[in-house]
Amino acid sequence: MQDHPELMPLLTVAGGPMRGVSFRVGRQAQVIGRAATAELMLDDPHLSRRHAAVRLTDEGVSLVDLGSTNGTWVNDRRIIGTEQLTDGDVIRIGRTELRFFDPGVARTDPVGLSFAAPRRDHHRPTLPLPIGTPPDQRRAVEAWGGEVGVLPGGR
Repeated sequence: MQDHPELMPLLTVAGGPMRGVSFRVGRQAQVIGRAATAELMLDDPHLSRRHAAVRLTDEGVSLVDLGSTNGTWVNDRRIIGTEQLTDGDVIRIGRTELRFFDPGVARTDPVGLSFAAPRRDHHRPTLPLPIGTPPDQRRAVEAWGGEVGVLPGGR
């Protein structure tokens, strides 16, 4: 596989600030996080500096949470310890969603579209996005003399 990097497993950012970026998974452990020293640095303030690590082994690709605050989720299940990844897995860390693609056993393409029949027993809930103060409310609060996001009386 080292002679053919296109056959190396791939993590693709499917949702979040760095959507579309892909990373090849190698035999050396690669730390995923927001620190500049992380091998797979993601620009997401909801990630820990050293959030998780991924590594290619003889058994496949393994993922481990490094004690992150918000946890590491695979297919909407929080992982504890080491988790073996399979082609098509969805990894959520912070507000970033990664899709795992393994060309050696591919049932999906690199962006996560399945080649198999769709599963009817699997429903993924959507996560709510943060909502800012509506412009009308912002103008009303500012006209009142207060700050947006601060209740009168400092509460």
